[in-house]
Amino acid sequence: MSQNLKKLVIIGASGFGREVLWTISDHNNVEYRYNVLGYIDDDPTLINQKIHDLPVLGNVEWLTKNLDTNVKCVLAIGNCKIRKHIAQIIQKSGFSFETIIHPSVKYSKSVKIGSGTIIQAGCVITVDVTIGENVHMNLNTTVGHDSIIENFVTLNPGVHVNGNTTIGEGTYVGSGTVMKQDLDIGEWATIGAGTVLVTDVPSKTLFLGTPGKILKQ
Repeated sequence: MSQNLKKLVIIGASGFGREVLWTISDHNNVEYRYNVLGYIDDDPTLINQKIHDLPVLGNVEWLTKNLDTNVKCVLAIGNCKIRKHIAQIIQKSGFSFETIIHPSVKYSKSVKIGSGTIIQAGCVITVDVTIGENVHMNLNTTVGHDSIIENFVTLNPGVHVNGNTTIGEGTYVGSGTVMKQDLDIGEWATIGAGTVLVTDVPSKTLFLGTPGKILKQ
């Protein structure tokens, strides 16, 4: 049976990495599919230590020395720019990403989810939603109909995205943000926690408030 399991490494041994391990464990409790080999982390003080009974195998170079490209990567890095940078390194090394979805997540058959995306417990995604690659959807986030979430976006816990909304690549949306429908949020923007969005957000801006306003460009 173990030969049929997918071998995984979790990139990032911090808090979110441990949360992702919990999601994988819950998935294995429902359907035993994954064999997690350990963590990859650039912090030299963590190498060869154990976190939640899993070893920290090494830094990203461990992958290049490990010729088994059947090992799938789970990219648990919260910072969107660093996540994209590491993803490019991993892909150049010939490795690919596993999509991780907690078994409690509710989503329709018309939802499209890209590789490497992580969707945590309690999320709800309705119909005709497109989610890109290496997106992070944290606890209890909802996404309404016909929305587009592009690559490397982070939606923190309790974010509510209403229908027909587009969120550009690399945008970081803080916890508890609420959006009205039909919004266009540009690339690499930052939405502060608790923001109420009622207008479009230009690329590379910091938005915060109730209602949200540009604080920095």
